[in-house]
Amino acid sequence: MTKKASVVSFLLFSLLSFHAAGLDASAQSFPTSVSLSWNGVDGAAYYDIYSGDDFIVRLDADARECTVDRLRSNTAFSFSLAARTESNETLDADFIDAKTTAWDGVYEWSNLTDDDNGGKVRSLRIKVETAVDPDVGQYLIFYMDTDGEWVRIFPLYAFSDPAAGEWVDYDSDSAIGISYRRNAEKFNTSPFSPGKWRVDKVVIDYDSSSAYIQTSALGLVFDTLSSYRLYVEDGRMKLSFLTEGSGIVNGILFRNPNPGEGDAFILTRIG
Repeated sequence: MTKKASVVSFLLFSLLSFHAAGLDASAQSFPTSVSLSWNGVDGAAYYDIYSGDDFIVRLDADARECTVDRLRSNTAFSFSLAARTESNETLDADFIDAKTTAWDGVYEWSNLTDDDNGGKVRSLRIKVETAVDPDVGQYLIFYMDTDGEWVRIFPLYAFSDPAAGEWVDYDSDSAIGISYRRNAEKFNTSPFSPGKWRVDKVVIDYDSSSAYIQTSALGLVFDTLSSYRLYVEDGRMKLSFLTEGSGIVNGILFRNPNPGEGDAFILTRIG
């Protein structure tokens, strides 16, 4: 969509007298976005879109759709659309209520090759749940199916846990240690294991999350990044899962072996 640099001043009550027979706006909801579409109005030079009282964007006269993104999932929103002339006269307006959906569900990837890291990665199943933290806000929890058990892989720690960032022995029997080890063993193609690891930082966005992990092995420290990105493609919800590492670690990580899919594992929601 095309954004204008200038912000249009707007009084919400000025739209209430309009009946939008011409615009006939509609909305399609996704987990973190809403796609608006409408009919053109004769004489309109611009279409202004608002969320509640907040101005979002001014679009040119040929625009017939707009996607409002970076929204909280499973949340109700009220949008308004105004067709305006060059002199900023409102020709028509419409109001649309929409509620975003959620990414929650089980996502699956199937290995189409015989390259499966010794039978450890014939398939992948990851479960996604929406959660809310009083300080962080809305975020996503990811669980991986390991031998029929859902093991939490992100975030490994509660955000307020003072132990986050401390070094953990690779053979630790703690819940955090077991979760990390079961996940790491799937993708390690070498016979060697790190001596210890720690969470350096986590990054959370509307439809993506990532964890920066440091591992210590053979007296050296290596950085690893695991990223989770959710998106909609051809009407289906998908999850891109990728782990990358620095130095020799990058060379021993198991990557997606399916032809034409790239290094990331692309999982599709099945339920």
